[in-house]
Amino acid sequence: MAERLGSARVLRGSLLGMAGGAVLVALPAPGWVAVAGLLVVGFAAAPVFPLLTLSTPERVGRDHADRAIGLQIGAAGLGAALVPAAVGVLLARVSVEALGPTMVALAVALVGLHAAGARQAVPGSRAG
Repeated sequence: MAERLGSARVLRGSLLGMAGGAVLVALPAPGWVAVAGLLVVGFAAAPVFPLLTLSTPERVGRDHADRAIGLQIGAAGLGAALVPAAVGVLLARVSVEALGPTMVALAVALVGLHAAGARQAVPGSRAG
């Protein structure tokens, strides 16, 4: 799909899909709506990391892409350990009802960080 639509479009769509799924989880609705939201988040999240890695040279330049990808891999591992742990601690201290708003906040932060990074792409690149 990324070859047909372009990786930037698919990435933006995936990030917005994650935010939309998070909103479904946060809604005060029947349980099946939250389950549908989790499914949307899961399907939307699948292409994000590969597309971010693929488009790294466009954002940082080819000369720095190998080091930047290494940092991405390291940050992904750290985030995969710390974010779920932090959310678990939050849910244990507050309640499971905090999951939806937490997911929305994380999705909004991700969309915002991607937008900020896309604006600061290397001159002459096609990122964004």
